[in-house]
Amino acid sequence: MKELTLVEMEYVAGAGWIQNGLAAIGGKLGDLGYEVVSNSLSIKIPGLGTISIGSLFPTLGEQIGKAAGGQIGGMIENTLSHLPIIGGLVNKVLGN
Repeated sequence: MKELTLVEMEYVAGAGWIQNGLAAIGGKLGDLGYEVVSNSLSIKIPGLGTISIGSLFPTLGEQIGKAAGGQIGGMIENTLSHLPIIGGLVNKVLGN
């Protein structure tokens, strides 16, 4: 049995284009915000030098942003798919 890659797992999970789009936007915004905040959070440790949270966890902002955007997009898709009249059409368009 083949082990799925991360991309293949996302396809199997059934995420639609709204969820994927908001996850991508969230990742970019999270990365931007994290870059601003993480650069200001640094400490000097004698013998080790200056350590910042950004250098320890360089992709944390992007991961948090993607997760938040994906959750919001998933809620939007779920709400749209349950609309009484157009829910079936929305499901077909979103790929659910």
